[in-house]
Amino acid sequence: MSTNCLVCGAAYKPSRLPGLLACEACGFTTADVALSGKELENLYGAGYFAGGEYRDYVSERSMIEKHFRLRLKKLLEYIPDPGSKRLFEIGSAYGFFLWVAREKFASVAGIDISREAAEYAAGTLGLRVEAADFSQYEFPAPPDVVCLWDTVEHLSRPDLYLERIARSMMPGGILALTTGDVGSLVARFRGAKWRQIHPPTHLHYFSKATLRRLLERYGFEIRFSGYDGVYRSLDTMAYMILVLRRKQPRLYAALKRTGLLGYDLYLNLYDLLFVIAEKRRVPD
Repeated sequence: MSTNCLVCGAAYKPSRLPGLLACEACGFTTADVALSGKELENLYGAGYFAGGEYRDYVSERSMIEKHFRLRLKKLLEYIPDPGSKRLFEIGSAYGFFLWVAREKFASVAGIDISREAAEYAAGTLGLRVEAADFSQYEFPAPPDVVCLWDTVEHLSRPDLYLERIARSMMPGGILALTTGDVGSLVARFRGAKWRQIHPPTHLHYFSKATLRRLLERYGFEIRFSGYDGVYRSLDTMAYMILVLRRKQPRLYAALKRTGLLGYDLYLNLYDLLFVIAEKRRVPD
């Protein structure tokens, strides 16, 4: 973790939220945690996607892809002639977004720190996905579109990732990302209990203002800024609340036996930012 704000460079001070720090100048919020690259890699093993952050990521593929189709539809509004463009995803996990996007672009590829996820994407889905740290990755050709879906909050230094993307991309390139909005009504109302606050997997907490400032610093101009909902199965929601948070696996198991958890729904709490930005200039 940088000792100074990665958005504006000012000093951090203790946040009103326990365990977090806030920039005294711009208000950017970050976890008071420093992790090595190896520690980060260890966080995102197979258990993260099966029983940790997710009940079972692979088994919910159809629902996850349904949601990615919504994101893709919005993204394509800002990309002329996508069939001639190269798309790259950072934090591609098991490759489900790349799978739904593959027919719209000239090429799709991705990278993820999770070896298990990358091996599934490459081996099972036949996608060009590598298990590696993006900070050491070299593009074979400049990407036209880069996506980071629910990823920047996990990175030790998202500022360095954005700088690297900007320097790799030609003017006119598109960057799309989603991340929690710490300035949203839900986040402010929930405070320390906001569902997005769970270091060490979530390290950084942007607002609309701090995310815009960081993107502009690296030559990006925001073309679209809105809020993204998510599809969630009732099974996953019950698992996260009853098993992960309240430690009541028996109650979860009893509900599951009723068959009432076999449905999914679309939920938008307007606290998940969805931003599409265009590369305008080379970073200073």
